[in-house]
Amino acid sequence: MKQRTSSLLAIGILALALTSSTVYANNSANSNLNIRTYEENQTAKKVIISGNVEVTLVQDAESKKLYTNDGTAKARVYSTDDAIYVSSKKSGETAKITLYVGNISRIDIEGNAVVNTKNTLNLQYLQIILKDNAKADISSKTESLYTKLVNESSLKLNGTTGTHAISTNELATLNTKNFKAAKTEIENRNSADYAKAK
Repeated sequence: MKQRTSSLLAIGILALALTSSTVYANNSANSNLNIRTYEENQTAKKVIISGNVEVTLVQDAESKKLYTNDGTAKARVYSTDDAIYVSSKKSGETAKITLYVGNISRIDIEGNAVVNTKNTLNLQYLQIILKDNAKADISSKTESLYTKLVNESSLKLNGTTGTHAISTNELATLNTKNFKAAKTEIENRNSADYAKAK
């Protein structure tokens, strides 16, 4: 009798363990977001975006979500100790991602990526680097902002900063109509530099 009871108990525990595993597997398979801790959200200082993606940045330091996929196309999104990466290599479709960030200090955008902000990024310092055909519409409030535009990239800025340092070429487009800087510094570049930037 004791042996039979033990066998039934063991079968019950095994069934419970299998049920729990299945629930977690289904949850992770059906989820379109990556859960992270508050500490992880605070450590990533860089956002690196490339390929055929449209990314909406949302500054929310306490968010437990890393991202949500707002479309049907797939993108690779992951974070390391100091950076968050978003990329998509398929040329026929564009992935649409909402990315939740904390106190970032740099945004790198390349390829055909398009980036915009849902709310104003309130940061002490920010670097925005665009390459290739990348486009961005960024709203920010900073003490210091550095923007670098390479190739035929395009950047529209909204908001304010104390100091704005600009590095660009004759092919890129920088729109600062709705942006105010107490001080602006423009890096002088000659035609040889433009050729190197391409």
